[in-house]
Amino acid sequence: MVLLEEFHFLHNDCGDSKYFLAIHSDCDPQNVNNTFQGMQIVAMMVGHFFFDGALSKTNQLGGPSPLTLRYMGAKYTPLIRDDFEYWRLVTPIFLHANIMHLAMNLFFLSQVGYTFELRWGSWQIALLFLLSGISGDMFSAIGNPGVDSVGASGCLFGLLGADIVYMYINWDFIPKPLAQCEMCIICGLLLLNAMSGGSSNTIDNYAHFGGFVGGAVASFSLVKLLRPEEEPRKDLYRKGGLIGTLAIWISFFLALYLFPAE
Repeated sequence: MVLLEEFHFLHNDCGDSKYFLAIHSDCDPQNVNNTFQGMQIVAMMVGHFFFDGALSKTNQLGGPSPLTLRYMGAKYTPLIRDDFEYWRLVTPIFLHANIMHLAMNLFFLSQVGYTFELRWGSWQIALLFLLSGISGDMFSAIGNPGVDSVGASGCLFGLLGADIVYMYINWDFIPKPLAQCEMCIICGLLLLNAMSGGSSNTIDNYAHFGGFVGGAVASFSLVKLLRPEEEPRKDLYRKGGLIGTLAIWISFFLALYLFPAE
């Protein structure tokens, strides 16, 4: 998947303006993405070799057993709600059901993660990744309360949602053909994933949707404004992202305890 790089605004001596396609950032685009990828690989290896041996007989696709995944921190609503194990909203991000599951997520992250890190910065993409994953696990905990769930797909959907917001708030400052092309690519990816998710009972669509919503909302506070001095709504965007993220978290805990699902 090829995504657009960051646009910068230039002024020439005549006062005219133009954009050019380039990458300029103070961050190393490999820092955050390599860290997340490494943590996910290590978690899979621990599940394999420390708990189950090289391959679990109960997982034909090459991964830890369901019991091992729960022990390592899979999202499981009864334990989150009744035993207050809220850390299970974070640990599933770094766990995967099998080798194929891990490979697909690592491939996706390697394709888009570096570009997004260059656009928004290392700390910004780290926060977006984690907030999207937590939001996805929150939605999954409410929508699929009796199912163990693992994976970073919610994080990746959140990054796509953040990119849509990035283009929305900078639409006037990005060349239209390029912005429209990238928007079509992202919408196509979302449509394909929605179709595949609807045809399989092993895909946690609640986590995907929750990650997308959480990433999109948080991104109003985190993604870069290309021309902040020309955006009168910049303060509204920043405050709205923070308020929206807090609203998601508060809504989750209200739903978890006031309307418990078995």
